[in-house]
Amino acid sequence: SVVASAFERKRRLDLLLVVHSAFAVACGVLALALPHLFAVFFGEALHGSYLRWNPEDPQVKLTHVVIRLYGALIMGQALIVWHVRGCADGAMRRGIVRAYFVVFSLTFLVLLRSHLTDAHWHISNWLNIILFGTLAGFYGWFYWRSPPPIFEGLDKAVI
Repeated sequence: SVVASAFERKRRLDLLLVVHSAFAVACGVLALALPHLFAVFFGEALHGSYLRWNPEDPQVKLTHVVIRLYGALIMGQALIVWHVRGCADGAMRRGIVRAYFVVFSLTFLVLLRSHLTDAHWHISNWLNIILFGTLAGFYGWFYWRSPPPIFEGLDKAVI
């Protein structure tokens, strides 16, 4: 039925928010604790250790600070996404979905441009490009293809 379909679409949006939040927490913690795991995407070598904390190279230290700052932002995103699930305000939820569509679309484009204009092709960078393109696609699909009632919380769903 149409009502069940609307309820199921609300549940899918809620699932997207839960999965996004869980992965954001994991990535944020890793970026804060082990920034060199992400620095590999910038061409940094692991030097045989996954648990190295403070590198000697000043440029690498700067890169790690930027990655840790980004990790803090990702952790903040995780909290926003987790708590918006409990919000019944459809306009607020739709605004969050639109914001993530824009953020992930721009991130996808920046990563794609960077990768295509770099002299070295890093196959691992395609994972990031695909990840952010997929996230942009999911959030874009909800933003562009869902009617406003879909964004209202599950507590407003008619079963």
